[in-house]
Amino acid sequence: MLAGLILLVLVLYRDTTLYLGELWSRLADGPYGHGFLVLAISLYLAYERRGKILALVPCPSAFALPAIAACALVWLAAALADIQVVQAVILLPLIISVIWAVAGGDVMRQLLFPVLFIAFALPLWSPLLPVLREVTAAGAFFLTRLSGITAHLQDYEVQLSSGQLSIETACSGLNYFMAALTLGVLYAYLNYRDFRSRLLVVVMTAGAAVLANILRVFVIIYLADITDMQHPLVQDHLMLGWYLFGALVLVLLFVDHLIYRRRAALSDTAAESVVKAGSAGCGHGHARHILLLLAATMMIVSGPAVAWWVKHQNAGAPNWLHELPAGESTWSGPAPVDDSWMPVYHGANALRRGYHKDGDRVLLYVGLYPQQRQGSELINDLNSISDGDIWKQTGAERPVVSAGGRQVTETELVSAGGRRRLVWYCYRVAGRYTTSRYVAKTLQLYGLLTGRQGAAVIAMAAEHDRDIAEVRGELGDFLAAMEPALARVVDGQPNMQGRER
Repeated sequence: MLAGLILLVLVLYRDTTLYLGELWSRLADGPYGHGFLVLAISLYLAYERRGKILALVPCPSAFALPAIAACALVWLAAALADIQVVQAVILLPLIISVIWAVAGGDVMRQLLFPVLFIAFALPLWSPLLPVLREVTAAGAFFLTRLSGITAHLQDYEVQLSSGQLSIETACSGLNYFMAALTLGVLYAYLNYRDFRSRLLVVVMTAGAAVLANILRVFVIIYLADITDMQHPLVQDHLMLGWYLFGALVLVLLFVDHLIYRRRAALSDTAAESVVKAGSAGCGHGHARHILLLLAATMMIVSGPAVAWWVKHQNAGAPNWLHELPAGESTWSGPAPVDDSWMPVYHGANALRRGYHKDGDRVLLYVGLYPQQRQGSELINDLNSISDGDIWKQTGAERPVVSAGGRQVTETELVSAGGRRRLVWYCYRVAGRYTTSRYVAKTLQLYGLLTGRQGAAVIAMAAEHDRDIAEVRGELGDFLAAMEPALARVVDGQPNMQGRER
């Protein structure tokens, strides 16, 4: 029964299963390329505990049913909002709840660590990227100044006398950190008994990974400075971090062997008590087992079934974007433009036009999603307000409140030719504005339930060739004049003023 229900979960939630398989297949460019190895280790750990598990008497538990229902509900909300990360993460507690429901609490406790170990292959560690990047930049720059190198750090850009180095997001060392955390937890579990010793091992290995990455960045900065940016490692330094990480792990293993290692297996008495605890039998009858199995099956099926039903409802004719609204107030437009700035929003029905007023020029971009689906959605890590090639973002994004009271996200772009441009953008989902990616996802779910599935990104740009207050005033005036007409177009309503004209 347990094998059948787990197989049912993997089949019904196959989109999530396939997503994890694809994620784990990115061996070269992904931080979770170790996923299949982690899965194999998890299965081995479960197999290694087979003796203790077989000594227990399965006793299905009705207390697990609310947990299954909660997991299915969370997965449903994430599926409707197309948040694959949440779908993947919730799959793990769902499987644990299934084990608990079918085999009981004793069996679930024996399998808890092997199943939870898969968490090291799930995409829930990405929020550590900015933290690790900040620590790496601060640590490497501290060593740089300590070594006497003249350098300046601003927005992760290290300025040397011979050139400039950028500490990108990929330099955060997440891959090293994940490898260390996975190996540290496994080593501590297999070789230590008490919690404090296990925690010490995990902290030491994770710290070694962070230190290795800091040393990697520092070595690159040092070599770039003494060779006038000509050393080969300045351009290709991926393996350097792994060499440093491996060396630090060997040192940790040696220290562990000399000082901290205190192996202790479960005593025979403790093992016997575990066996006896499960040998008392189960007071539930066969009919109760069948009812629990049916209830768990219905709850497992409910999530994918409701998701399929909601997404296949007829939401009416799609709202395709044929033209942007006519200029309001004293703004004239829209006019076709030949410009290199083009935001990247995959799957969007997008238009870009120019508007003019008294010599001022604003470029307006609207990317519309009449109905969002996986891979063609407003909030996606692959979407960006610039292409990153011709136009690049400089500095961090920041919230700004326009003169009309509308909050937007502000960022600055610089072109390959040195031109600067100020960009404001926001999202409109289910008839409401927001600048938060998380709120936009929540509104996407709200729109599905209320039949308002349309979503869009609205971005406007002006040349940043004068005082920033003047540029902001220009964008604020344009937004205040055009906002009502933009809302009508994005929401699929006719532009009444434009039609009257």
